[in-house]
Amino acid sequence: MRGLIKTRFIPTKSIPFMDSSIIFQGISEDIGAVSLLAKGYKRPKSKIRGEIDIFSVSLVQFFLKDTREVHTIRDARLIASYSGFIKDYESVRRCAELGKIIFKMATLDTAKSIFALYEGLLRVSHKKEQCNRELYYGALLKILHLEGVLPRITTCVKCGSKTVKYISPEAGGPLCDKCAPLYSDSIKVESGVIKELFFLTVRDFESIATFKIGKKTVDIITSLTKEHLYEDQKDIT
Repeated sequence: MRGLIKTRFIPTKSIPFMDSSIIFQGISEDIGAVSLLAKGYKRPKSKIRGEIDIFSVSLVQFFLKDTREVHTIRDARLIASYSGFIKDYESVRRCAELGKIIFKMATLDTAKSIFALYEGLLRVSHKKEQCNRELYYGALLKILHLEGVLPRITTCVKCGSKTVKYISPEAGGPLCDKCAPLYSDSIKVESGVIKELFFLTVRDFESIATFKIGKKTVDIITSLTKEHLYEDQKDIT
């Protein structure tokens, strides 16, 4: 894809550039992860100053060239600012960490789905004035699901058996008694953990925000994240 692009964009990181400009890294609804240069953003008379920011959705226009890693913004208009949680340090840290993960793994194929996921998380965090641990781990699990990990929560990923008693990060999901010995990292889990994972996968963020997940479920999601998303995933609770 190349040429003039008009798309919704959520910055996940801002990088100062020269004296008056900023590079915004983030997720776009139509092309996935992208880095955009906002020339003269810091100048008082800039037309796009305040029209694009972290944890906000903006409609941006830029010319996409295959030969460039950073594309210059031609126009930007703020659509929504999800700033209701920014006074809570832990909430900001969680949303920023999720944004970092999303930027690293978003592709053209997953752009619309992962954009909707991140916007939904920010919207609920803004409304609740916090991104709690349930929202954080729920978002992680949904990202994993989009990446093809845990494709089926209640059946063995190897043979399709509905009697699930283990989960293997290496296998990418639940396993039955017969398949579990094939993977050295298989973790035995109770039915309650499977139910919690299923809930986090299928329910919306509004429901997840008021749900309480157990430590075992958190440990499973953390292990899956380190195995399939990236090695440096931090333990954020």
